[in-house]
Amino acid sequence: MTGEADPSDIFATLDDEYARDILVATKTDRLSAKELSEECDMSRPTVSRRVTRLVEQGLLEEYTHVDPGGRHYSEYEARLERVEVLLQAEGFDVQIDVRPDPADRITSIFEEMRGD
Repeated sequence: MTGEADPSDIFATLDDEYARDILVATKTDRLSAKELSEECDMSRPTVSRRVTRLVEQGLLEEYTHVDPGGRHYSEYEARLERVEVLLQAEGFDVQIDVRPDPADRITSIFEEMRGD
């Protein structure tokens, strides 16, 4: 994730039905804000607020494109894979697993090829 997100912030986000719907919708397909609005039956401002928060927390990846007319638009894809909560004697241990950032994946592939 981008830095280490606070688990309580992640839990608050995952407690939001709209955010969960966006993550589910983008698990297998990249979708634009317009497509998310239609797919999840929510307003564009609602999509925008949730997408911003999910991207900031590293749970959603944003891909920006330029269409033939020169306009920019973004598509979103879920990065969240798993949230694991373990109760231990000293408190809760929370593990949040996300797919690696695409740029980080490419870097690690090159490093493996070079033997770093």
